[in-house]
Parts: sequence; structure tokens; C-alpha cells
Amino acid sequence: MQVQVVIVDVSTTLKTNGTHHASISNEEVIANHPEVRNRSISSLPSERGEAIATVSLALVHLLKKSQSEGKLAGAIGVGGSCGTALIAPALRALPLGLPKVLISTVASGNTSAYIKSSDLVLFPSVVDIAGLNSLSRVVLANAAGAAAGMVATSELGIAQKGSTKPTVGLTMFGVTTPCVDAVRFKLEEHGYETMVFHATGTGGRAMENLVAQGLIQVRISSLYTPLCQIAK
Repeated sequence: MQVQVVIVDVSTTLKTNGTHHASISNEEVIANHPEVRNRSISSLPSERGEAIATVSLALVHLLKKSQSEGKLAGAIGVGGSCGTALIAPALRALPLGLPKVLISTVASGNTSAYIKSSDLVLFPSVVDIAGLNSLSRVVLANAAGAAAGMVATSELGIAQKGSTKPTVGLTMFGVTTPCVDAVRFKLEEHGYETMVFHATGTGGRAMENLVAQGLIQVRISSLYTPLCQIAK
């Protein structure tokens, strides 16, 4: 598979010297914003947070368009706290299974706000994104290698391939595992595909996300449904 690397500029400042190395300029990115009044870098809000949110939404639409046209095999981003806040929503908007990697200075601690229910992979940059040094070169090379490996081996995910079987989503805790396993085996015997989620909050949100995408047709909770009756 031949893959072309496309560099996307997501900065919020207007380039005046005409020297940048991006394949897609930030003006081209912002042109994808759904609101006409926000389709130029010069029209961005003066407040930094609002400007980042505006470019982020434009990037969401750019990547989703590229993916729907079959032009996107995977995506990798790099940024500090603001860059992570800008890029993460666009990567999360891509289908599950499509390779998505983000090298970030904030890839530690509670990262749920960046990942949510997606399969986005965060790489800790360890050092700040400020020039190159002996450590950042290794970190960036490892992240690029991981992304390239994902693209080389990916089947482009369940959201693109889909399943030929009706899919049932089940939630469970550790104490309900034996019962859920019995239900899962019984459902699979009857031609269903099953997806099991840990009912700790994150798993439930992931399941709801898949339901919204139409990838799960039936939901069963081990907390409120007499599952063992189903298994009999």
C-alpha cells in the first residue's frame, strides 16, 4: 500500500512571510469551517481559546471529509496543551479502528478529556515541543513508527468494514463475568456478534458512542437484566 504523508498546518496565526512546510495551509484548514464568517484565519477571535476551538472544528470537518473520500489512512498530531486541545477532537471524530496518534506534553495523568470513548493513542512527549534534541527525536520517531505500523496493518476499523452479524453490546463488572460470558456464548451460538464493556463509566460511554454510530443494535446491562435467564 502506497501512502503519501500530508502535513497540515493548524496554527491560529496568519502567515505573512510565505514560508511554511505544510501540504495543507491553515487557511485551507479554516476554509472547511461550517460557518462562512469563520472561514479565514484573519477572522479568528482574538481570544486564544476561542481561536483554537474554531480551528479545531474546521480540522474536524477537513479530516472527516478526507476520510469519507477514502484519502485518509491514518492521522498523527503533535502539540503542547493548546495543540492537544485543538487536535484531539478532530482525531476523536474519525472512525474507530482508523489509526490516530497524538504526541502531547499532557499525555499523563487524567487524559479522559482528550481520549473520551475513542481509540486515540496518546504518546507522552516527555520534553516540551520546542525544537529537536536527542530525546525528542527518539520519542517522535517511535510515535511515527507506531502510526506507520498501524496504517500498514490496519483493516480501517469496524466503522468502515462493519459486521455482517447483528451486534449486541453488554456491560458488566468483574462479579458478573461468569453470567455475561454464558450470555455471550449463547448469543454467539445464535449468530450474534457481541461487544462487552466494563461498566465503570468509560465503557458505558464507549458503548453509547457505538450505538449512536449504528454499530450496536441491542444493549444489555448485567446490572438490570436477568442475564442468566437469557443464557438458559
